[in-house]
Amino acid sequence: MTVALPALAVACLAAVTWLLLAGRPQSAARQEGATSADLERQQLLRAINNMPIGLVMFDANKRALIVNDCYRETYGLSREVTARGSHLRDMLEERLAAGTIEGVDRETYIERILKLVEQTESSVRRVTLGDGRTINIIHHPIPGGGWLGTHEDVTDREQLHCQLAHQNELLRERELQLKAQNLHFDAALANMSQGLTMFDRELRLLVCNNQFAELYALPAELMRPGTSLQSVLQHRVSTGLCSENDARERLTMAGHNAPGTSIVEMGDGRAVLIKHQPMRDGGFVATHEDITEQRNIEARIKHMAHHDALTDLPNRLLLRQQLERALDEQAQRGPIAVLWLDLDRFKEVNDTLGHATGDALLKSVAERLQSCVRAEDTVARLGGDEFAIIQTGTSQPVGATVLAARLIDVIGAPFQINDHQIVVGASVGIAIAPDDADNAEQLLKNADLALYRAKSDGRGTYRFFEPAMDALMHARRQLEIDLRDAIGAHAFELFYQPILDVEDGKVVGVEGLLRWNHPTRGRIEPGAFIPLAEETGLIVSIGEWVLRTACAQIASLPRPVNVAVNLSALQFSQGDLVRLVLETLASTGLEASRLELEVTETLLLENTDKVLGTLGRLRDVGVRIAMDDFGTAYSSLSSLRSFPFDKIKIDQSFVQGLGQSDHAFAIIEAVAGIGARLDMVTTAEGVETEDQLAWVRALGVTEVQGFYTGVPLPFGELVRLLAQEKGQAAA
Repeated sequence: MTVALPALAVACLAAVTWLLLAGRPQSAARQEGATSADLERQQLLRAINNMPIGLVMFDANKRALIVNDCYRETYGLSREVTARGSHLRDMLEERLAAGTIEGVDRETYIERILKLVEQTESSVRRVTLGDGRTINIIHHPIPGGGWLGTHEDVTDREQLHCQLAHQNELLRERELQLKAQNLHFDAALANMSQGLTMFDRELRLLVCNNQFAELYALPAELMRPGTSLQSVLQHRVSTGLCSENDARERLTMAGHNAPGTSIVEMGDGRAVLIKHQPMRDGGFVATHEDITEQRNIEARIKHMAHHDALTDLPNRLLLRQQLERALDEQAQRGPIAVLWLDLDRFKEVNDTLGHATGDALLKSVAERLQSCVRAEDTVARLGGDEFAIIQTGTSQPVGATVLAARLIDVIGAPFQINDHQIVVGASVGIAIAPDDADNAEQLLKNADLALYRAKSDGRGTYRFFEPAMDALMHARRQLEIDLRDAIGAHAFELFYQPILDVEDGKVVGVEGLLRWNHPTRGRIEPGAFIPLAEETGLIVSIGEWVLRTACAQIASLPRPVNVAVNLSALQFSQGDLVRLVLETLASTGLEASRLELEVTETLLLENTDKVLGTLGRLRDVGVRIAMDDFGTAYSSLSSLRSFPFDKIKIDQSFVQGLGQSDHAFAIIEAVAGIGARLDMVTTAEGVETEDQLAWVRALGVTEVQGFYTGVPLPFGELVRLLAQEKGQAAA
């Protein structure tokens, strides 16, 4: 346990004082007038009573030899019960009566303390009083019996430690180690971490410890009693630790002799915390603590609160503060541009190369961004792969245009990260004050809206904010709110588009197509809200509803047909898709072989291993897997090789090209041939004319789907269609 060094220093002084007073014989000379030594002992005794630390000394019979005022005030004790010769038991009983100790059995507590003070080794303990104060107690046995104790109220220090949290934990451990090393009474004064000085009313030195001397590099002659404070301060001036003005100010403050705490900045860069405490009869006691390290920790904490941990760029909080400051000074600085930047294809880097590589890329991006701006501009990381720049002191919008183009060009150049050459891009949104907004919140919002437009327009470009963007985003936000409400309000409905066998024209399956029955806008097609559902993550809940509803409805049809349901990428990354499918099949009674799950080539490219693993488990239980929109991505043939699909759905763009392009004929014929060789069903989507039906039949496609062969139907009409078809077959 570490000893609180200031308290121990005072205890040392008290012990010396007591020894001097107790050891001096009472003679006629003492009655006639005090000698210089007498005066010195009296001054030390007064100093003890003026210390902000409780001090007690007991003999071997547990009777008081010295009790100072601070000890009495700490525990609410009277002078009668603390008079010289009083027994410790009486003090403990008065403590309990005063309520400073709560929640303990009276006799048990007294016996425990009486036994505790009999220990023969120095110790430190900390107690909490009934009113919440925390007292640090140091117990030091005296040779021949008895002990010396200091009681220091460290409540304020505890609160400070709580605020500094784990940063101060390191300092506390260091302090505890020092206290443990200096627990022995005779070495404490020389090893305490704080400097201690005591001056009389004439501002002449009474006591100082070695730490004080080391703190200010005092020579031995300036440590002697009687040295003037002015001489000590003049030494600081001569060594460059303070200026003449600083020395005069310290001397004036000492002359006023008011209690207080101050921090002095030293000429060598150190910071010293000085606590000044006047004594009743004049003079003062002061502690001097080097808090340079603590100040450095506080500075690091402040830096961490305003900077991004990965890139060390200003974070969102500091960006906003600097933007508000720039807006306040706009009259002098001119127009202010905010550029909001987002990396293109960054998610692919994280997914394929890992987050460590992604983090290294972000740091490199930060360095490139800083190389593009001037010293007066601010580059900040907002989180993820988003950055922002405040540009001031240049003509607008020319300055922002030039900077945005340079950013896109610089970020678009290849990065060499961990033996990988990585190419990403950047999209930039720009808002300019005061034209677009005159406050930080709106300016940042408008820059974000402009970025959204830049990304929507194809990425790798920049866009300036336009007022219409806000209206569009407001409509989008309202649509998102309505979409969330729709999930709980059962506002969705499934339509089913028939899929026909080319040879006999019979319905062999249907594709479930989602419709949203909006309370004010009517029926909304999926193209108007599915992208928003994907972006917000709502597609997971919607997709689960579609799967359960489709399986339940198709299982109840008058004759068995297959049902195709589209899957979203988020359904693979969030939740357990395999379990959802199995639970749905079990609860609806639909055979696994009648369920077709459609995925796109893009999904396979984004997260191949995880997606293929999930599809493999679904296929193992009998579910059919179809590749949708075949031919529209970059690696269609390699996708077929990566997984044994049950069906290939030829994108409608090729079907629409029949009769207009020889390429369309060649592609459909090739796909049909591949399907036949790989034992995969091929479905031509988007068949809208009789000629298109004849062409795909001739080219070897096995199934067709489109408005010519069957429009999407509500479930009730699908039931009637299949019943009618069944009746015709029976006839």
